[in-house]
Amino acid sequence: MIFMENGNRKQKSVLTALIIVGVIIIFGIVAFAAIPFLTVKKLADDSMNVDDNNYDTVITAVITENMVRHDEDGTTFYTPVYEYEFNGNTYRVPAGVSSADKKYDEGQKVEIRISSHFPGRMTDPAFNSKTVFNKASRSITGVFLMVMIFPVIMLLVVIIIVIVLIRISKNKKTETVYTSSPQEDYDSNDDYRG
Repeated sequence: MIFMENGNRKQKSVLTALIIVGVIIIFGIVAFAAIPFLTVKKLADDSMNVDDNNYDTVITAVITENMVRHDEDGTTFYTPVYEYEFNGNTYRVPAGVSSADKKYDEGQKVEIRISSHFPGRMTDPAFNSKTVFNKASRSITGVFLMVMIFPVIMLLVVIIIVIVLIRISKNKKTETVYTSSPQEDYDSNDDYRG
């Protein structure tokens, strides 16, 4: 009986050690991957903050065209051109960003913000470097989470399988098997000659 308790204690300590090591590895993976990623993401987010105080006037612009540009790999990019009037002057200003999909159709009206001191400067709250960056950032974050979560899930599955196997092994060892001793089976009247 003492031998069995020692075996159970050893199995429990192995199981505990396995769980602790698994948790440490999972936290290590998360810390090793997440902390640098979140730091870089915060720096990029901070660099994309646009000071909207300079754009103090809201007006309606018309999209007159989408300038087309082709990248080296053949990807087509579209840059909307905004036309608006302010203080009797007409301004045509291309967006500061481009996208692979047309954001606006020609003739579409869009609310933008301009600087009353420099009316040729404008920003489109719905389509600027920050909105394009945020869209790309969400996609990258999704991919990062999948890449980070998959190994953690696999590690958890392995730990669970090992725990189940240890418990099955433990249950098999603790089953009581009854056998008869040779003296109990001996029949003095049986001469074993058939």
